This record gives sequence, C-alpha cells and structure tokens, in this order.
Amino acid sequence: MAARARVAPSVATAVVAALALLAGCRTVPPPAPAVIGPGADAPWPEQYAALAGLERYALTGRVAVAANGQGFSANLRYRQQPQRADLSLDGPMGIGGMRMEFSERNLSVTNSRGETLDGEAARAELENRLGFVLPLADLRWWLLGVPSPGTPATRNEPAGGPIADFQQNGWHVSINSRAPGLGFSLPARLTVEREGARMKLLVESWQ
Repeated sequence: MAARARVAPSVATAVVAALALLAGCRTVPPPAPAVIGPGADAPWPEQYAALAGLERYALTGRVAVAANGQGFSANLRYRQQPQRADLSLDGPMGIGGMRMEFSERNLSVTNSRGETLDGEAARAELENRLGFVLPLADLRWWLLGVPSPGTPATRNEPAGGPIADFQQNGWHVSINSRAPGLGFSLPARLTVEREGARMKLLVESWQ
C-alpha cells in the first residue's frame, strides 16, 4: 500500500489560517450608509433646512430621457461636492456613454470616444446628445427633491409634509415616491419635465 503524503505542520497551519480569514471576510457586514440629516421621520421643515446646506452627496440609479420624439435610458452616477459635480451616463442609451464635470461657471463633457470638450463646445455637445438644455445649475437641488435656492419656485407641500412637486425656471419637478436616505426622506422616483422634454429618474442608492 502506498504511503500517504504527509503535510508539514507549518503548511497545514497556514492553510487553516487562510481558510479562517476567508470565512471571517464573508461574515463582515458592509459599512452602514452615512447619516447626515435629522432623520427620515423628522419634521419636514427641519429636513428642508438641512438639505439647503447639503454640500456633499452621491447617488446611483437609472434615467429615462425623452425629447423631440426620441428617447434613451441609461445608468446614472452623480456625485456632488462643494464646488463641482460629476455626472456619468452609461449603457445602451442610443448616444453612447457620457461623463460631465461641471461647476457654477465651467462644464466639460467626455463622450464615448474619449473626446473631451469644454465651455460652449461642451454645452452644444450636451444639448445635441440630450435634445434639450440640461438645467445644470439647478440639478444638485432637484435631485434632492427641493427647489434651487435663490430662484422663485412654486411648491406643493401637502399638509406641511415633504414637497410633492414644484415648478421652477420653466420646469416641473415631481417627486413620485420617497425613501429614507442619508438621514432624510429623499426621492426614490423623480420626474423633471417641460414641453418637449422629460427625464425620469429611479434612484437605487444614496451615498
């Protein structure tokens, strides 16, 4: 009968330790989402005041755009920072992937071919791809389900609760549903529209 191969004690110990480490990695829970706001159940005026000062957040989801009788859908990633924002559209959206970096005064667009355009050329490219002028200056607030501060808006707040919809700068923004996120009651489904253009957003996660 052939002799059984013997495993050196040091090797066996290393294998057991590695397996234990892997098992431990599988059981470590993911980090809890950041909580910034006063709570999704807090009075709406308190949430609204905190949202007005929110300078950093991010979201992922899906967007469907319709304009001039045409449309597309895409995966969306958005990240807001104090002085700038990044917006990426990826997927079978009929226009190829696109990434935008913008601030109050600057805009750059990188298309699926890797070409980067700045300033007016970037704005023309974005309008051509989307079919309308995207309200970039207001977007950071609209995604949170609130009007942009400093500009007149007509709000619909049923019984003093969260905003259901509002009109601002020629656009109608509807918060179709809400869900807890970042310590707020944030939009889960959002529609932004005006004559000839409509965007529907499904938020999958807030960070």
